[in-house]
Amino acid sequence: MARADAWKIALSMADATVPPSGHGQMVALFDGDIEIFDRWLPGAPNPDEMIDCSEMVEGIPFCPLAWVLEWKVFSGRKKDMRDIELIRQRMEAPHS
Repeated sequence: MARADAWKIALSMADATVPPSGHGQMVALFDGDIEIFDRWLPGAPNPDEMIDCSEMVEGIPFCPLAWVLEWKVFSGRKKDMRDIELIRQRMEAPHS
């Protein structure tokens, strides 16, 4: 997800399209390997809150895993089942 100047930069790299969710806009880069959104799913926190609450992993901000898990469970899509399993394992694993 991007906001303000970062979203403007994304728009300079490719045209925005409507994402599969039908909510907001998306810029797809590198044959769709990277997707940049201007907002997330309906009912999700606003972009500012999501970005401000991101978790840093090796210097890169990511959406908190607990939020990702919640959305994937709520969506109930078959394609998310493996992700749900992996996220739960990661969240339950002791951290060193």
